Amino acid sequence: MALFAKNRKRIGCFIIHETNGGCDGDDTLASYMEKQGYVTYCYTPAMSFDSWNGVNPNIYIEWLDYAEKKLVEFMKTCYTVVIIGYSIGGLIGIHLAEKYGVDALITINAPIFISDFRRFVDMLRCELGEKGHSKANRMVISTLYNLFSFNKLVNQAKRKLSKLYCPLLVIQSKRDKIFNWSGAYYIFDNVSSRKKEIQFFPKSGHYILNDSEKQLVFIRVHQFVEKAMESKLLVEGYI
Repeated sequence: MALFAKNRKRIGCFIIHETNGGCDGDDTLASYMEKQGYVTYCYTPAMSFDSWNGVNPNIYIEWLDYAEKKLVEFMKTCYTVVIIGYSIGGLIGIHLAEKYGVDALITINAPIFISDFRRFVDMLRCELGEKGHSKANRMVISTLYNLFSFNKLVNQAKRKLSKLYCPLLVIQSKRDKIFNWSGAYYIFDNVSSRKKEIQFFPKSGHYILNDSEKQLVFIRVHQFVEKAMESKLLVEGYI
């Protein structure tokens, strides 16, 4: 299925990670999907380097704009595109899937409700620290701006859910200590997609793509993409 080509274009997976990356290496979701024959592009909000200057109160706009630019470029090389959004990348994925009407969307631990605010702040502070901020006050300002942007991103994603009609898979880990796993039901219940599925993983935490069940997640993602693409090709008369 993944090798299907039309006008020399193939099926593409546009993968959006959480703010701190996770695209590199041989043991990643992108690498797994490439081995199945898909074209992939992996994006993280941190690639929008200007967003890490610590003084931008609208960082989320940079994240969305940069991701959109890369998606538009990616869509030119593929016959069909599936967006896979992990963590905060799931919120960005909802925005892009609604705007561009992609062929399918997968969200993985997309954050809707915060369970532990302190853990969430620590996560942002850690990620900002890894970007090389040396002054404590700059890190505090950056963290506050990222919190502001996160809230904006969540609210925007919630408004767009009812406008989503593409096939949807919601993946959620039950041991997510940062965000409440009930957010998966919120996404599932509020989209307009007729073809939608939800899958919980009981043993993993928020960083599920690096946890004990990640290979099962990879397989589940692959199965859903194959199913969504088979339906599309069947409707269009190719199979």
